[in-house]
Amino acid sequence: MKNKVKDPNKLGFKDYLGTILFGTTDSLGAGIMTGLFMLYLTDYAGIGKWGAILGTTLLMVARLFDAVNDPIEGWIMDRAKVGKHGKYRPFILLSILATFIGIAGLFALPSGFANAPVAICVWVIFFYLLYDIGASFFAPNLIFRTLTLDPVERGKLLVGPRMYGMIISVFSASFLVIINAVNAAIGNLAGAMFLTVLVSVIGLSLFREKHHVERDEEDNVKITDIFLLLKENAALRIKVLDALFSGFIWTFLFATMVYYIKWGYCADLSTGAVDTAKLGTLTMISSMLMMLPLLVGTVIAGPIMKKIGSPIKFHKILILAQAVPCLLLFILHITGILLASPVIFFACAIVVTLAIGMDYIPGETLNIEVMDYEIYRTGKDRSALCNACNKFLNKAQSAVSAGMIGVILMAIGYEVDSATDTFLGELSAIPSMLTWFIVIMGLIPGILGIISYLILRKYPVTDEIRAEMAAGKVDEA
Repeated sequence: MKNKVKDPNKLGFKDYLGTILFGTTDSLGAGIMTGLFMLYLTDYAGIGKWGAILGTTLLMVARLFDAVNDPIEGWIMDRAKVGKHGKYRPFILLSILATFIGIAGLFALPSGFANAPVAICVWVIFFYLLYDIGASFFAPNLIFRTLTLDPVERGKLLVGPRMYGMIISVFSASFLVIINAVNAAIGNLAGAMFLTVLVSVIGLSLFREKHHVERDEEDNVKITDIFLLLKENAALRIKVLDALFSGFIWTFLFATMVYYIKWGYCADLSTGAVDTAKLGTLTMISSMLMMLPLLVGTVIAGPIMKKIGSPIKFHKILILAQAVPCLLLFILHITGILLASPVIFFACAIVVTLAIGMDYIPGETLNIEVMDYEIYRTGKDRSALCNACNKFLNKAQSAVSAGMIGVILMAIGYEVDSATDTFLGELSAIPSMLTWFIVIMGLIPGILGIISYLILRKYPVTDEIRAEMAAGKVDEA
């Protein structure tokens, strides 16, 4: 009886479990930074108007740092040799630790710094850049690419981490309560975050990297290769342009939602007072209503993509499914219908979120595919540099969304009493502030989604090329 040869592209239980758990620290950190960092500085850090100025400036200027840092980190990872613990896993461990320390420091602003702007700047900049470096080194798609070359297995591999990350995001939505309680008790967030480090490290130990391209020592990867990639890798170029536009849909919606709910549905416009009980209820409802479509979308995406036939076709459909409800949000606000009831707001958000939940599978499959396409066309592995392009865009979009909110807040003299949660600025500015919020979360994402759809029509990977890449072939043309 012949022994069965184990398929190197087939994944086991430990692979699935490990790739789910190792993103715990990154998922919670990303949720906190995207949705709560600006809110913490403006409303809860106790530094008044300085919070909006500092947060907006930092998030925008830090992208200049990323423009240099992300390609450097990608270059470092691509040049690394495959060692005992793999090529990318050591960098993931570094990411976990840096993210943990950065988040713990950012949300532990010493109370004695309230009247010391220079000290506040130094503290926040240091820990933010530490977090930022850690976030850049977290590159799960590089791990996924090495675990299997089978696109079907990759699709299944993406489901668990996505669902797990969305569950964690629910906790991040109400994490300010934990942050303030912990800060008042021990002065930092380290205890609350350390558990995520343990879980992430356990996950990292459960899998091993498998598929690596042999590196020619005479043809080392260069930092400047990132410009060649964008010029010569048509698949990467189209996907980056797609992400440049469609990536704002989620970041704008998520970053703006808390502010819109707070001042649109929970505030007394005659006094500026906020019904904190109602705010807490609506925030939790919005988190749950957004989580469920994301989870459902992730689960049903694989079978639907298989039926449609390719990730690019499915991705294009879902981009439109996100853009149209965003435009509807804007129209409903302008006509006065949206503010009449939060139910209407949540209904539109659910539709967008369901499409985003489904789009994660084809979208990330395409992000991994552009790494395969580079190997297919050149025989060289520049996966980390490919990933750096998307990583930079993701962080830039999060910063721009938060930065646009900050600009609005500064323009209207936004200031909130951190003790009573009462609006201290000009009350007549609140309606116009809500209109600008809906422009950010509705009109702009809708337009960008349509542009993204048109760009995706030029994506070069056909079903035939996809099959050749899955077989490990290299283009001989």
